[in-house]
Amino acid sequence: MKKAVLKTTCVAALAGTVLLTGCGNKIKDSATLITIKGENTKETITLGYGNFVARYQQSLYEQFYPMMGYDVSTMWSQDMMGGLGYSMEDQTKSGIITDIEQMYVVKQHAADYGIALSDEQNKAIADATAKFMSDNSKDTLEELGATEEYVKRYLEEKTIYKLVETAVEDAEDANITEDDCWMRTFSYVQIDTSGTDPTTGTVKEYTDEELAAFKDQADSIAAASDFDAEVEAQELTSSTYSYLKGEESDEKMDMAIISAAEELEEGDTSDVIEVEGVGYYVIHLTSDHDEDASADKKSSLKTDAFNSLVDTWMSAYEFTVDDDQWAKVTFTDHFKSKPVEQPAEPAEETEAPADDAEATDESTESTEVTEDEDSAEETETTEDTAADSEETPEESTEETAE
Repeated sequence: MKKAVLKTTCVAALAGTVLLTGCGNKIKDSATLITIKGENTKETITLGYGNFVARYQQSLYEQFYPMMGYDVSTMWSQDMMGGLGYSMEDQTKSGIITDIEQMYVVKQHAADYGIALSDEQNKAIADATAKFMSDNSKDTLEELGATEEYVKRYLEEKTIYKLVETAVEDAEDANITEDDCWMRTFSYVQIDTSGTDPTTGTVKEYTDEELAAFKDQADSIAAASDFDAEVEAQELTSSTYSYLKGEESDEKMDMAIISAAEELEEGDTSDVIEVEGVGYYVIHLTSDHDEDASADKKSSLKTDAFNSLVDTWMSAYEFTVDDDQWAKVTFTDHFKSKPVEQPAEPAEETEAPADDAEATDESTESTEVTEDEDSAEETETTEDTAADSEETPEESTEETAE
């Protein structure tokens, strides 16, 4: 048995850190994963770099998905496309390819916005990369597939991507009017008359008397002076929904309900709204101009503008992925996380220059790797907070590997 100790360093340029361990897949780092052709350029991205990014992403998922009830030993093989044979691993790896391609393209346009990494950012990335490499054993780095080049490149490209995104969204902010993001919010209650069981899909046929009772319920709520109190008295549950003022189509809510909301003043309750084949609705306009929802809408519009621009940039390049090489990267070794104790005295963060991307302040977690399902042994991890850095809290994970 041998032990490999892995440490990571949290830096402002890295949006969240995890401890990465595992028995790395046997791949050829120098093999070409992605070939990129532009009008005047042809470049490649190696399988080694793609593998490093993939294993990092895998570990993030395996920290958080168990909190939602997923079993990491089976979740990657689950069919995510309703019987089409497209597993969660397939979906995640497809997204990783897109991320790598987009980071490459965005980097090519950084100069368009006068963006270049500052001396402080370059130093932070160089220091973090060097510390990552020095703090981890040769065996651990080989198992992870981490090299100084990969770690440094990943930090650089993530940072540049965020800087360009911020610059584009800041420019788009001036083009968004108040009417573009004026969101109204209403509470609503639905009394289902379809009789459809959401779990089994079976349909119950209601009698005329039962349907009349449902209508009486809805009438009582519509006539009540206190919407919330009447909903509670009827032992029903209300929900909230926000929509763009004056919108003419809505992806989630029936337009009969939106149209009724448009006729309400803040604090008003609607008459009963019948949506055929669904049920009775009663809505109560809680906010004519929901500032939080409007801010969210504005943020989504800026994000949409950036994503649209990236799509335009992407269309100028031809990307070819070597599927046979990419198939060699698998998520068969799993990561299991648990919280680490925080340092007694939290380290101070170095402030980034005003034009830098906002640093992400996230707590770090330790990760213990578990073997495949048929393994007879379970790996153990211990947690340790390094005390040799005044700027960045660190953790160590002790992983037992055969």
